[in-house]
Amino acid sequence: MNFPVKLSSSESGGKRADRQIALLFFALALAVYWRGAAPDMLGGDSGEFQFAAWKWGLAHPTGYPLYLLSGGLWQRLLALLGIAPALALNLFSGLTAASAVGLFYLLMRRWLTGDDVLARLAAAWAAFMLAVNPTFWSQALLAEVYALHALFIVLIFLAAQALPDGPEGAGEIGLRPIALLAFLVGLSLTHHGMTLFLAPGLLIYLTLLDRDWWRNPRTWATALLGPLLLYLYIPLRSGPVASPWYHQRLGEGVLTLYAGGSQAFWDFITGRAISVGFYSWAEAWQQLGQAGTLWRIHFNWPGMVLVIVGLIWLVRQRNWPLLALTAPYFVLQQTFNLFYAIGDILVYYIPLYLVAAIWAGCGAYGLATGLGERTEQAPGDEENGAALRFLGAVLLIVLMWLPLRLWSNYSDVLDQRANRQARAEWEDILAAQPPEDAILISNDRNEIAPLFYLQAVEGRARGMTGLFPLIAPDPRFADVARTIETGLDVGGEQPVVLIKPMPGLEAKFNLEPGPEPLVYVRGLAGENVTPAVVVNERYGPLTLLGYDLTLGHGQTTLVTLYWQVGEVTDGPADRPIAGDYTTTVQFLDAAGDKLAQDDHPPGGVYYPTSLWRPGDVLADQHELALEEGSAPAATMLIDMYAGPDFTPLAEPLRLDLAPDAP
Repeated sequence: MNFPVKLSSSESGGKRADRQIALLFFALALAVYWRGAAPDMLGGDSGEFQFAAWKWGLAHPTGYPLYLLSGGLWQRLLALLGIAPALALNLFSGLTAASAVGLFYLLMRRWLTGDDVLARLAAAWAAFMLAVNPTFWSQALLAEVYALHALFIVLIFLAAQALPDGPEGAGEIGLRPIALLAFLVGLSLTHHGMTLFLAPGLLIYLTLLDRDWWRNPRTWATALLGPLLLYLYIPLRSGPVASPWYHQRLGEGVLTLYAGGSQAFWDFITGRAISVGFYSWAEAWQQLGQAGTLWRIHFNWPGMVLVIVGLIWLVRQRNWPLLALTAPYFVLQQTFNLFYAIGDILVYYIPLYLVAAIWAGCGAYGLATGLGERTEQAPGDEENGAALRFLGAVLLIVLMWLPLRLWSNYSDVLDQRANRQARAEWEDILAAQPPEDAILISNDRNEIAPLFYLQAVEGRARGMTGLFPLIAPDPRFADVARTIETGLDVGGEQPVVLIKPMPGLEAKFNLEPGPEPLVYVRGLAGENVTPAVVVNERYGPLTLLGYDLTLGHGQTTLVTLYWQVGEVTDGPADRPIAGDYTTTVQFLDAAGDKLAQDDHPPGGVYYPTSLWRPGDVLADQHELALEEGSAPAATMLIDMYAGPDFTPLAEPLRLDLAPDAP
């Protein structure tokens, strides 16, 4: 069995050279990442981290206490140089990502033994592949947690690799090295829960090295569990002073997003406090196509072949410890990614790309040294052996084409230097002068996060409340319409304002355009409505209460249908309509021939029929244009359909029109 060993060169000069190369990788990566970093506040998770770290406050579950503490300290250090907190935390990601790249070179160098030149070239190739991996690179340019997570994986692998080098020698692991490994694992767990996927491989790896590795459990268990005390940061920094965005004013009360208590704490650190889910087996199977596409994008076919060659080479080398350390981790992470139903699943592939870079680097080195090994089998032919080793070096240099191609393809695409979108959007919103106590609402959490940065860091718009769907695991915030309705119901005297137009919501609400981009919500569209023509006719799960006819420009007629959603008798209690339907309104003449027609989905994309709830009264508007000189409309046909096969919701309604109708 081959165990990971020290650097092949026993001379301090060789080790010093590798450290210098690693430092060079760090410096080059840092320069690239900092040059392309986002310069200002951002939306979404990045925007949230930017203000939460600055206040040493609370971010979304699972809390990320280590990241917020270290990021907040970094922001304050850079503030001494006049660098804004938003930019500072973006640069922090570049720092951690570049550190991961530099240390990754050292890790590969320690795992690749034999010919120093070929080993250095292969290690450099693997580090280059990691540095320009598009998803990893993207996370190095903005305030996010995944670069630091990658750094922890490299550190844990380095600590694991060093275990056989302890004073006890191979066959018995020293107490201090295993305590260091346990400490790094525990510290990584305070940053991201994906660290748990390392556990099976680490246990197998440790057992292969020393079956009695678990002796003195008090020491390594303390080192493992001690860092988890950092999670006490969450209850300590969850109050309104440190985390005002978790205690926003809502009418006469406060919307508290973290209530405290042992159950709330457990739900928070495990992620149960946010709305996440998992795919079924059939749905997970369908994700394989996406996974294959991601692998082709990030490694190309030659890189994927090198990954396979690396695995074969490790098996032939009987390097079971390295395989045990990486293969179970890879399988668990990839399986999790297939089942985890989350929008930003792409970033969860970063640990997989890191492991694949290890295997591909081993594959490249195996091919290069394979040439050299055949040379050594020919006694007395040193010149031929040197030539073949030269060819091995040429092969590794040629393989640099792969990371260079990634560099060329993505350097401009990933560049964030011009990303000032969040700042521009919110300067426009505040320039429109919403009321100082307004409830500002968007359908997108990413668009609201910069408001909290403005409040917490820059001291602006502090009296405003920011809401978005799923801000809390509460039915009141299940979608944008319910969020708006909650603002109207609970907000009291606080005006409810949309920070952007959301066409279709006029079906549910009375909307009044304000200074761009604001839209004021003045109540419910169906509240106290009396249609000009009363119908009260059932249509599937709906009732057509009636309609209004209004003459528009020229031959245009505006038809407003008033639907009321009935109680659910079959299916989910709050989903009377199982699908998104389109309404068609048609004018027919006395012979039944169509004169005019208008089709559109009521509620648009923001409140489609699948979200309508029992008791809702909705206004469904249509414009129909009659041709000049056409016969008068005698009948109005109303129907709803869904899907490419135009499946109707119910039998169409045919309403006789008055003689003076269009």
